[in-house]
Amino acid sequence: MKRNNKYWSNIAGFITGEMSRQQQELFLRDLEANGQLKKDFELMQRTWNEFDSNPAEKYTRTAEAWQSLKSRLDRDGMLEEEKPVIRMRNLRYAVRIAAVLILILAVGVPTIYFSLKELNDSGSMIEHTSESGTLTVDLPDGSRVFLNKGANLKYNNTYEEEREVVLEGEGYFDVMSSPEQPFRVNAGKVVISVMGTSFNVKGSGERNVEVYVESGKVKVSIVKSEETMVLEPGQLVMAGDHLVAADQTDANYLSWKTKEFKFVDEPVDDILQVLKNAYHVEVRTGNIDLKDLRLTTVYEDQTFDAILNTICTAHNINFKKEGKVYILYSN
Repeated sequence: MKRNNKYWSNIAGFITGEMSRQQQELFLRDLEANGQLKKDFELMQRTWNEFDSNPAEKYTRTAEAWQSLKSRLDRDGMLEEEKPVIRMRNLRYAVRIAAVLILILAVGVPTIYFSLKELNDSGSMIEHTSESGTLTVDLPDGSRVFLNKGANLKYNNTYEEEREVVLEGEGYFDVMSSPEQPFRVNAGKVVISVMGTSFNVKGSGERNVEVYVESGKVKVSIVKSEETMVLEPGQLVMAGDHLVAADQTDANYLSWKTKEFKFVDEPVDDILQVLKNAYHVEVRTGNIDLKDLRLTTVYEDQTFDAILNTICTAHNINFKKEGKVYILYSN
């Protein structure tokens, strides 16, 4: 374990009570396994206890510590482009910053600027929204998320310790395996927990949520109850007031993400609906009656224009394009 800014920030965060329960559990596990971490923690804990037992010296010692730190950073050239700013928003925050300054100075670490920046930003959220089409999001641990149009993904900048995200809308998750750190998706009514797997989540908020597993195992839990269900590859669950297992027989269920389509004697009207959902376009059929037109075909990684051209050619139909609107008309 490297004794870097994150290392010292974790010690200070534990001592000053700024960690979540899960972060505390991970820290205690590391503390038990790492002798150097334990030694540094005990030194900083003693310094903190001594510091906190004399409230009258808090601000004086903070100022002295900061001046000493600033001189060191100036000497090392670490303040040339950006200077850390300490805003004493309230007593607890002031004490926390003072503790980090004094404790880390006590053990001789010159990288406090980065630790302060990390602590100051610890509550911020990182957010991704798919405004149009499909958006690919690579998470810090190597997991990848594909967001369908209109979907929103949020996670805290402490993600690497928690591996927890919030999803609104539809998203496909390809999760890196990490047995020590389960991956959690909060999606409205349900929480999805996994180790390493790939699965699709559709729906959020107060709406019903669908979870479909492509590989690995997924545990789905209703937020307001203790009801849970473990899904294996190929299984789908509908989550409303209760969890209901359902068969997934739609060959194009993930076509919005894969852009692979399989149609067997399907009505053209239904085919166009699948394609519209996958490519986020509008198709106007005018006075053309599509209900009796059917098609059997497979498409892989083709543009919507190319696919529509083959459909129209097969049924002697023409189309014109106006922006993202496609208008069909008879020959």
